[in-house]
Amino acid sequence: MKISNNHRLIQRNKKISQIVLYFSLALLILGLLWSLTSPDVTQTTFAYAILIPAYILVQVSIYMANKWGRSPRPDEIIAQSLKGLTDQFTLYNYNTGVPHLLVGPAGLWIIKPYHQSGEITFNTEKNKYEQRGGANFISKLFAQEGLTNIEHDSGIFTRQFESFKKNNQISITHQPSFVNIFYSAKAEVIARNAPEVTLHATKLKGFIRSQAKQKYLSDDEIRTIIEQLPVPD
Repeated sequence: MKISNNHRLIQRNKKISQIVLYFSLALLILGLLWSLTSPDVTQTTFAYAILIPAYILVQVSIYMANKWGRSPRPDEIIAQSLKGLTDQFTLYNYNTGVPHLLVGPAGLWIIKPYHQSGEITFNTEKNKYEQRGGANFISKLFAQEGLTNIEHDSGIFTRQFESFKKNNQISITHQPSFVNIFYSAKAEVIARNAPEVTLHATKLKGFIRSQAKQKYLSDDEIRTIIEQLPVPD
């Protein structure tokens, strides 16, 4: 498998995530010290005015650390999960308008990685994904361990990919499909009835290979598509 990474974006966001983390921690410490050492009501109010944005920045730093600061990053996990695919496949990370796009005989797939743990299911009655178990309530609330709106993410990525094609005058008629992967060792995915393919990262390569047997894209179609996209590393 070939890989095309936006190295500049990855390194830039990694640095930004570190800066946001240090800055948010400094604000938290300043706000706490101010609130503990200042009996004056006005100063205490000002301390809380510091703590609130500091808390928001901590949430941002957690999100950015999960995506950019820690190794293996989601793009590295996806690449490892797909290791062994032939050179007919190309994985594009952060350079096609969407975070992760796979192009090959199996078609076009936008891969959406999630780090949440627990049992992942799809409730057909409520028409939504659900998470059972995994992190405790505090972690879900404050450490972003709770499940996000998966289908809402798909809508965002669809618009981003269409915008990318339009802005770069790319003529790709095939519409990408979505595959959601959960890469936590503590995640158990039971969502065959979900509207989007949803599975554990360890099963991603097997799924793509099964799709490739259907030959959704011919060699000529693959060549036409990749000629319009960023060159693999």
